[in-house]
Parts: sequence; structure tokens; C-alpha cells
Amino acid sequence: MKVETDAILVCSSCGTEAEHELLYLADHLRASRCCNCGATMRFSEHVYADYAWDVAGRTARLPGRFVGDVFRGPSWIVTYPVRALRKPFSLLKEIGQVTAFDRRSRLRGATRHKDAVL
Repeated sequence: MKVETDAILVCSSCGTEAEHELLYLADHLRASRCCNCGATMRFSEHVYADYAWDVAGRTARLPGRFVGDVFRGPSWIVTYPVRALRKPFSLLKEIGQVTAFDRRSRLRGATRHKDAVL
């Protein structure tokens, strides 16, 4: 999951060229929000389901990454407990970012739905 904040796009709601926040899940663009007027355009009706699949995919790759990291640098194992303790907090932060796209669009009533085909 990634939120990109430095995209300059023309907003389809207010018609101005402004900064947009882009929400990527599993390397696919799922939503964008205009920083000028706050209009949110979702490219997927199932943002929460897409996020769940993204987390499941990253979790499935975790054992392989762990083994690869241990073989690349055995000293990495020292930092593992700290990284393991911080992971729930980073997941909560991600959930907050995903829900912010939906929450802000519902509050402002400026949500536009588009098909995934652009």
C-alpha cells in the first residue's frame, strides 16, 4: 500500500490543476483525492477488499523475505524484535490512510465513481 502525495492532476470536479493524493493498493491505482476541493474519485468499488488482498499477499511473502534477509545479512536478526513490535502500528496507520479516502468523500458528498477502465 502506498499513498503518493505529490501528483499534479486536473481535477474533474473543480476543473483546476491541483495536487492530488493517490492511493495505490498492490501496485494498482485505487483512488485519488483533490487537495483543492476534496473530491475523491475511486477506481475500485471494493477498496477495503483490495486492501485486505494486499495485506494477505504481503503476509504470504513474509516468510520468504525473512529467510532471504537472514542469509543476506545475519546481523539483521538483531533488529527483528523491534521491527516485529512496530508492525501492528504501521498496519493501523495504513488502515487509517485507506479509511480516510472513504471517510472524507462521504463527509463532503463529492464522491465520483468511475469504472476501472480508463
